[in-house]
Amino acid sequence: MGKGEPWYSDSVYLVVHPPTRCAVPMTTMQVEMFHPNNSCTYAINEALLRLDQPRLTAEVSCLRDGLVRIEQLKKQLSNIGRQEQLLSRALFMVDMEMSGVQCRMEQVQALEQITNAHFAYTPMRTMTKDRMPLTPHRGGPVERPLL
Repeated sequence: MGKGEPWYSDSVYLVVHPPTRCAVPMTTMQVEMFHPNNSCTYAINEALLRLDQPRLTAEVSCLRDGLVRIEQLKKQLSNIGRQEQLLSRALFMVDMEMSGVQCRMEQVQALEQITNAHFAYTPMRTMTKDRMPLTPHRGGPVERPLL
């Protein structure tokens, strides 16, 4: 299209699509408004009745159930955390007691004393050649040959 030349044109059709709505993310505080114990529950219930949309009412109901379950699980987790702390303390105390007992037993050589007492009071069985074919005796198969 130079200077003085005619304009070339074509038909232009504007297609108007229905407006699309983007999902608007909800904040945590907005989600918490749907909790059954929240003060906004009455207003939300009234609005749902006026809207008369069963799907939306069902979604809100599912959201409320989920919030109640989350609250219960957080309470259980908190209780478990407290129990874990108490058990950890108790385990530490038992470990300390066991360490002290072990140290005292090592100082008096308790294991050696118990072993010696057991050995002294346990009758020794004499093995015959029938029961134990490899009885160690002089010149026997277990003893090393003399060079």
